[in-house]
Amino acid sequence: MKSFRETEVMNIFDEMGVYWAEIADQNQTEAQLKFLKTQLKPDGYVLDLACGTGRHSIPLSQQGLNMVGLDVSANLLKIAKMHGRGVQLVRGDMRFLPFRSEAFTAAVSMDTSFGYLPSESDDAQSLRELRRVLKQAGAVIVDVFNRQNLTAKYHGKNQTPKSREYTSFFLQQSRTVIGNGDWLCDSWTVRDKAGGQTKIFEHTVRLYDPTKLRGLLEKASFAVKKVYGGYEAENFDPDSPRLIVAAYAK
Repeated sequence: MKSFRETEVMNIFDEMGVYWAEIADQNQTEAQLKFLKTQLKPDGYVLDLACGTGRHSIPLSQQGLNMVGLDVSANLLKIAKMHGRGVQLVRGDMRFLPFRSEAFTAAVSMDTSFGYLPSESDDAQSLRELRRVLKQAGAVIVDVFNRQNLTAKYHGKNQTPKSREYTSFFLQQSRTVIGNGDWLCDSWTVRDKAGGQTKIFEHTVRLYDPTKLRGLLEKASFAVKKVYGGYEAENFDPDSPRLIVAAYAK
């Protein structure tokens, strides 16, 4: 039987559905795509882990890359399939990838899709599975929040909720970092424009610093090539908004 936390992690974005699709589409997607184009080569198949609505897989496929998207959310994959004809989209758990060994030449995990599994050992298992399905020297990009940056901003501090308007709803977001900087906690209050109903979605994601993430990758038989701090390929420092690790399968 799944634990409460595992059920929560697996379903939060599935429950948000079209709300999450609107949020994600406006969250630096173009900058992320430009960055990926500098990192990926148009040969072989590229796995998009936790592809969601396909906002990376679909445009990259349209530009000549052979993309395969995997996500656990049936609702988000349904949205992706409405927009991404020709892109292979698979429902599955990143800890148990439904692909043969060495099926891919590259893989990407963008916009903090890594860190939602129930435990750090689950994250490690997902990286071992990723290594299994990658060819030797296959490239991998892991893009997550920078723990150091978020801890400095939100740990032990009272923050004013941020409000934003989207096409079909209004969003109020409250954010905090708990533990010793281990977890980012978000609370999203969504007010639908059409029906006026209000829904609250809460979730947590595990935060990583460069040393910890590098260690997990190396234990899974990856070698780190470069660590970036943003989508303009900036060098990483403690104030960087992102922690983007470019590695390859040994």
